[in-house]
Amino acid sequence: MTIHNRLQELIDALDVSVLEFARQLGERRGEKVYHILHGRLKPRYDTIEKILLAYPQVNADWLLRGEGLMFKTLNSPSAAITTEERLRNMEYLLFQLNERMALLQQTNDQLRAELAALNAK
Repeated sequence: MTIHNRLQELIDALDVSVLEFARQLGERRGEKVYHILHGRLKPRYDTIEKILLAYPQVNADWLLRGEGLMFKTLNSPSAAITTEERLRNMEYLLFQLNERMALLQQTNDQLRAELAALNAK
């Protein structure tokens, strides 16, 4: 998943408009954020920093590399995570697990087919 996709997921999870999100970053208009979301621009370091300052509950590892949960855990020093955000984290994890399960099932089906073809010879 690209940073553009993660940024869109974050905006959806925060339940804010792109314009409101941009304003939280100090932008008057949402044009820059729209360009990032559509892949026309890559977010610069200062933009990432503004996101993390405006939304301290966001996990920087997730935003930058897609690692871990979208929001910080409760025992994290700067976490201000709500029950709703924890539910979103769980939904995201379940979505990822379902995707992995589907891929594993597909691989399993392919291997079975190959094995059956080898046994038929």
